[in-house]
Amino acid sequence: MIATTSVALIVGAAAGARLSEFRAERAPTAAKASTLGGTARRSLVAATTPARSQMPIPVRISIPAIGVNARIVRLGLNPDHTIQVPKNFANAGWFQPGPEPGERGAAVIVGHLDSRAGPGVFYRLHQLPVGAVIKVTVLDGRTVRFVARSMIRVPKSRFPTKRVYVHTGPPALRLVTCAGKLNWATGHHRDNYVVFATLAR
Repeated sequence: MIATTSVALIVGAAAGARLSEFRAERAPTAAKASTLGGTARRSLVAATTPARSQMPIPVRISIPAIGVNARIVRLGLNPDHTIQVPKNFANAGWFQPGPEPGERGAAVIVGHLDSRAGPGVFYRLHQLPVGAVIKVTVLDGRTVRFVARSMIRVPKSRFPTKRVYVHTGPPALRLVTCAGKLNWATGHHRDNYVVFATLAR
């Protein structure tokens, strides 16, 4: 899902298929605050420590404009502090250390682009138009609606970590996948594609 500098989402094999690499920069962690001083350290800890959950966990995502209707699985961090990825490339994954969709800050949902077996859940994410509705169903059956506001394609080496992993501000949503031509030798893509969405009113 995203490349090497800081949340590497490395897609493993599923059903015998070699999946593309989906990297995201490393999510900021409070542990890194030890290298900072004073106000900067306190700010980083506050920004990366999730508040008590108020919304139920997300279980399904629907994006009618691009034909997405998929299960959401919970993702955490690997031992090397890279983000886990869905084992099934038909599923999307919610980064659980971050906010739940509908809470303050940006919920992050990631998904595979493709594999040798065919398209992944976010294969058509690059076709999503500004203004499109993204629906996230949470565990109690409610649907949280977001509206796509902007999209960027970036090299994995320049992933916008601070814009994606946000624990403050109004409720928002980030969708992340790979972009660019698949390198069949490595199973990796060069770039990432990120959708920025806000809560529908």
